Amino acid sequence: MAKNKRIAFYIPEDWWKGLFALAGTFGVCAEDVVRQSLPDDATIGLFFQCRVYTPELRWDELADVGREAIRERLRTAYMKGLQEHLGRLGLGLESSAEQVEGAKNRALDDLGADIARPLQAQIARAQEDSVYLGCLYEAWKRAKAGEVGYTIAEVDTAPGGPEGPRKSWAVLKDGQIV
Repeated sequence: MAKNKRIAFYIPEDWWKGLFALAGTFGVCAEDVVRQSLPDDATIGLFFQCRVYTPELRWDELADVGREAIRERLRTAYMKGLQEHLGRLGLGLESSAEQVEGAKNRALDDLGADIARPLQAQIARAQEDSVYLGCLYEAWKRAKAGEVGYTIAEVDTAPGGPEGPRKSWAVLKDGQIV
């Protein structure tokens, strides 16, 4: 039976903040990124077998290759997420900061223009989080186009008071608030 052992793992605070922000961008926790970056038992065993039988290898260089591979994997995942985010706003990686800001403002204006079904709570959140804005805007366009699984509906947002639950408009994907 496998045993788990908890150990302290120290990362410089600036690295941790960056990893935490990057992981949050993709909806995962930083601890899971660290955990998944560690090699499994078979890889560790192979490493030590090779080290015993092939001592002439430069193990510090091998460790550098592993660190670079992890950095490259994170960089690739980040760039993919960035491309998807910009694509939701109708932009690409070559877009300037002004174009990105203009696209965000247009998306917010489009979302706010629907006065028959105001998305006040979602727009407030989107103003604070540009990644959420991109996801909301894409879902809103799909709902407006009548795509299956996407709707704009009135939902209960809070228990309310004695008058009962409060309702507000929201974009839904497969019945869940975006």
